[in-house]
Amino acid sequence: MELFDKIKGQSVLLSNMMSLGIVQAANCLIPVLIIPFVTKALDVDVFGKAVFAQNVISYLTILVNFGFEYSATQDVAINKDDKIKLRQIFWSVIRQKAILLLISFALLFVSSFFYDKIQEDGLLFFYASLINIGFVLFPTWFFQGMEKMFSMAMFNFVIKLLGAVLIVLIINEPADYRYYILILSLSYVVVGFFSFFYVIKKYELGYIAQQKDFEKKILKKGFPIFVNNLFVAFYATSGITLIGTFLTDYDTGVYSGAHRIISAILMVTNMPVSVALFPMISRKFNESRELGWIFFKKCFIVVGLLSLILSGFVFLASDFIVDFLLKGNFGEAKPLLRLFSILPFLVMVASFLTVQGLYGMQLQKHAPYVGIFVSTVCVCITYFSLPRYGVYGAAYSFIIAELLEICVVGTILLFYKKLFKFNSKQI
Repeated sequence: MELFDKIKGQSVLLSNMMSLGIVQAANCLIPVLIIPFVTKALDVDVFGKAVFAQNVISYLTILVNFGFEYSATQDVAINKDDKIKLRQIFWSVIRQKAILLLISFALLFVSSFFYDKIQEDGLLFFYASLINIGFVLFPTWFFQGMEKMFSMAMFNFVIKLLGAVLIVLIINEPADYRYYILILSLSYVVVGFFSFFYVIKKYELGYIAQQKDFEKKILKKGFPIFVNNLFVAFYATSGITLIGTFLTDYDTGVYSGAHRIISAILMVTNMPVSVALFPMISRKFNESRELGWIFFKKCFIVVGLLSLILSGFVFLASDFIVDFLLKGNFGEAKPLLRLFSILPFLVMVASFLTVQGLYGMQLQKHAPYVGIFVSTVCVCITYFSLPRYGVYGAAYSFIIAELLEICVVGTILLFYKKLFKFNSKQI
């Protein structure tokens, strides 16, 4: 019986990884595959302007998600057999995300009075912000917790594919750059709308009245993860933000081209592994610290080796990848992508330690401090190195930030491992 459960668990894990791979392909790989059409139509400068708007809005997306992609996923995974509890979790998260969405629109409006780039092209930033409606409606966190992703993944893939077709048909010249962003946003809204009603019907999640104490608990659990995600985003995307603010649209376009390619690779490879493993590792640690550590170590070795191979492949194929995906004057993106090629290894290791380690053991209280420290160092390095090293200053600071996260989180995990071992001996 134990062997059957083990085989079944491995099968579910593999299925979820494949399904999440499809989700991430829909979310990130398809937009990357249409980059040759987009960059050819928009050229480097206008492409940089469009990506800069998406980058600014990504900070508001973190606010809307508020760490629920891990905190709520964990709650669903632990209570997946309790229908009453699932209804409470679902509607609490949806209500909180809707409130955060309104706050995000208000912040964008206020920012337009202080930030010239938003003021100059407010419509572009508004179109980019519409994607957050999709993030409110699309309950990926619920499917991740239930470990039932395949049908949702396929549905998402079809919708994103239709969006890609529309972009190829509609985006023909630089003046169409706003429509490029609008189509990307609306495709996610459409996915969110249909998936929202789909999950309610499939899992019988009838509306349940607000329970303030429960919702405070939901927010309190998600807050440390939100703070960490916010600061992680600062060091992951601050390069584009600062380049777009202090350098030219051309510099933004070149850096964004290489950054978007490596981000797509990370999203398609790192996110499926990270999110699929998280519910299982959370349960393992919840059942037994010893079993959790054993499973954690095995998965860490496999993820580390695979990510190292991936980094080597990206390094060797960087010139071909840039030539294939980026059309126009993107030659300067080649050395940047070679420099970024170490990131699949660094990011997957850092993400594994943080998500599966800190969050899996419910030690997310440390996450904000890690995020604040790492992002502060990264942003400072980027800010002071841009005048001298240009876009390479931002690239090096990103790599340094990932190394710092690995060192800091690894130290915390080793401390708790020794602490748990000591406590178990005392008992």
